[in-house]
Amino acid sequence: MEHRMRLVGKYFDSIKKGNKKYELRLNDEKRQLINIGDYIYFEKVEDPSKILKTRVVSLNKFDSFEEIMANYDINDIATSDDTKEELLKLLEGFYPKEEQDKYKCLAIGVEVVEKSCGIVVFNDKDEVLMVKHNKGHWGMPKGHVEDGETEMDTAIREVFEETNIKANIIDGFREIDTYSPKTNTIKDVVYFVGTPINLDIKRQEAEVDEVKFMDVDMAISLLTKYPDTKNVLKKAYEFYKGE
Repeated sequence: MEHRMRLVGKYFDSIKKGNKKYELRLNDEKRQLINIGDYIYFEKVEDPSKILKTRVVSLNKFDSFEEIMANYDINDIATSDDTKEELLKLLEGFYPKEEQDKYKCLAIGVEVVEKSCGIVVFNDKDEVLMVKHNKGHWGMPKGHVEDGETEMDTAIREVFEETNIKANIIDGFREIDTYSPKTNTIKDVVYFVGTPINLDIKRQEAEVDEVKFMDVDMAISLLTKYPDTKNVLKKAYEFYKGE
């Protein structure tokens, strides 16, 4: 299930950076619909075009916001610039004591869901385009979505930036690979299937150590950092071959 909430800029930014781990709300009828595993989309108050996707990882109910303050570090529920007294005053301005007594209060644990897009590119020899990152692991070319881009825009741009290969996307394939690259963060990588327009490979030196087309079985054996990515490549190859 998906939910939407508005959030003041400094708290929006703190969650985005992975610092603020809990959002505090009144446990009213609307919040009682939230379950662990649901997604919350936070809208930045100062710029509603900024949306942050998070996943709910915990739901802890308390009798009051004052009780929450006694159980959590300020850095996990606000920012280092806040004090618990200031935050409590702010919350009680939104949710008076009588409402806290009626509904109780909720600390919603969230983790950020980052989004990247890429293309599984196959050449006419049925080889797949792979990149070896400077940190040592192999993968298919991909990268973060930028403001105003569609998923396909991002995928095409990132493949070109990392490999110098311009790719055509084949309609009908969209697979999501989900994993956790760091604490309090989950990443969704959307993969498409495509073919190369050009073959003059040139690596992105700042991030990529090596780029090459290789046998699919070899590529699968090299995908060791995030095992589920192997399944994405297998499905992509089956789709490409029409199997």
